[in-house]
Amino acid sequence: MIAFILRRLVSIAVTFIVVSLIIFLMMHAIPGGPFDGHDMPLSDAVRAKLMARLGLDQPLHVQYLNYMWGVLHFDFGVPYQSPGDTIIGLLSRAWIPSLVLGGAGVLIGAPLGVLLGMAAALNRNTWIDYLASTFATLGLTIPVFVISLMLILVFAVWLNWLPASGWGKPERWILPIIAYAAIPLATYARYTRSAMLDTLNRPFVTVLRAKGLSERRIIFQHVLRNSAIPLVTVFLPMFIGTATGSIFVEAMFRVPGLGSYFVSSIEKRDYPLEMALMLMITMMYCLAYLFSDIVYALLNPRIRAGGKP
Repeated sequence: MIAFILRRLVSIAVTFIVVSLIIFLMMHAIPGGPFDGHDMPLSDAVRAKLMARLGLDQPLHVQYLNYMWGVLHFDFGVPYQSPGDTIIGLLSRAWIPSLVLGGAGVLIGAPLGVLLGMAAALNRNTWIDYLASTFATLGLTIPVFVISLMLILVFAVWLNWLPASGWGKPERWILPIIAYAAIPLATYARYTRSAMLDTLNRPFVTVLRAKGLSERRIIFQHVLRNSAIPLVTVFLPMFIGTATGSIFVEAMFRVPGLGSYFVSSIEKRDYPLEMALMLMITMMYCLAYLFSDIVYALLNPRIRAGGKP
């Protein structure tokens, strides 16, 4: 296991470097620059002075090496759209709404999805199964911005129960959390149903029933545990993807989270901020999959990092 973790850490480092190179080259391939906007045009002399001050007049490989050297020292630079701030300071503030709302959405939606999938699997080909499958399919096929719009229309406009947007007060969190929870709920319902049906059809379940074990013990102690591997695979990446901000949900509910900075950093050619966002997500996904592999071995001792039974 230790050798496996070391190999994965090396692969994470390689992935980190490759992604940083791709993002850096893609950003600089986009026409225009951070000071080419038409809202407040700058003279050529002022633009050249700003480019020199930020090091943007240097060759691309020099800019990349300088930036990555700063990243190694946890210095991600200064965002061009907010020169009086640091990127770490900006992200630390913007991440709070995304983490609270997105994280709560996953932590609520995932368990409900597991329960819905279990109900569908244990009542296969009944109205419960059909209803759960329909609900899960709708949750996966309807875009999240449509779900957000429907929530605003019903609960904020028609019923006037909840505010339609904002961040400050807890009652403003309810609708965004429901919108965030829709996707994990539907995803986990389908994954749980499929995994449990596959496990229920395995021979060891028949043997356990023949030994006289109660159905409750078979389901919770054996079937659910053997069905948990695909659920673990989905959970951490989904949690990270949701907690780092949804552009559509945050735009619909006017939440000041990370989602808006993904768009603004591209539109305004804010190279340091876009690099920081993508590198942060890359590292989080890599660590999430590493942690998932470790959890696999804990859930099923037959799984070994070296591929041996």
